[in-house]
Amino acid sequence: MRKLNFGIISYAHPHALRFASQIAGGKNTKLVAVSGDGSNADVAKAEAGRYGARFYKRYEKLLRDENVEAVYIAIETYRHREVAVRAAEEGKHILLEKPIALNLKDADDVIKSAKKAGVKLMLPFNPRFTEPLRKAKEMLDAGEIGTLEYINAISENVKPPIFLQGLDMSWFLDVRKSGGGGFMDTAPHGVDSLLWMTDDTPKRVYADIGAKIYGFPVDDIGTVILEFGKGVVAVLTAGWGNPKGYSYGIETKYHLVGSEGFLDVRTAYPDFTLYQERAERVHWDRPDVREIVESFARAVLKDKGVSISGEEAKKNLAIILAAYESSRKERPVELGL
Repeated sequence: MRKLNFGIISYAHPHALRFASQIAGGKNTKLVAVSGDGSNADVAKAEAGRYGARFYKRYEKLLRDENVEAVYIAIETYRHREVAVRAAEEGKHILLEKPIALNLKDADDVIKSAKKAGVKLMLPFNPRFTEPLRKAKEMLDAGEIGTLEYINAISENVKPPIFLQGLDMSWFLDVRKSGGGGFMDTAPHGVDSLLWMTDDTPKRVYADIGAKIYGFPVDDIGTVILEFGKGVVAVLTAGWGNPKGYSYGIETKYHLVGSEGFLDVRTAYPDFTLYQERAERVHWDRPDVREIVESFARAVLKDKGVSISGEEAKKNLAIILAAYESSRKERPVELGL
């Protein structure tokens, strides 16, 4: 199979670092271009040099590069619509960082542009690509714990991105650019995993989201209760809950309770903890990012459907926005999905 030529647009989101390494080293992908739009242009330029990719100051020039077939867009969220629509117009396949956009209208514009141009559009929600959750999904589908009744999930509980050294993550604290704080940043992963594992859509949400820990101008953590159409109740906590000194950079936990047993997923990401003078968590493998990149590349190269569509990402965003509405109004919000 030939390799898919990728460009990366912006290193504003820290995920670009991990995706770049997987794209550059992928068996079906090649990193050929990087643009320095948004925050961390210096990092983008250095990464381009590291991987032997062409560097462009602006994404418009990258999109005019005929050697670029697909783009991973990691620019600030408020520019997702602008850049994704332009990429579609230039005929580039799109792997777009979450959330898909700031609002549902912009999400629609992104989806429609990709369809009109006949290009693939995929969102990278990591948990469903992890080995423990894939196994849990297989067991749920096989009925091994009976009828699923209840899920308690801590999804993507991480350190605030502004704690990252050497990167400018200040845009995460500007709601006009990010759309929200820790909950907006991390809950989309958890919501996607719940939609995927239940194979259902929530009909009602009730949430409490706020700046509870750090005093940021945006929320840092939130909890939402989701009542699904088929009866499953899920409680999801997500956000920037881990302090600087916490040895765990990322934390995910799932309790899936069925009528005949329950699954206890202690962490979705393979790792181990080293205890000496201090505790240090070591991630020995992250197959999720590799699988996301490879899944997207296969969809493009074999002209098949993507693993996570724009429509799924829009539904995800609608649930997140409803959770914020619920928190503001201090009451449950009905979903018409």
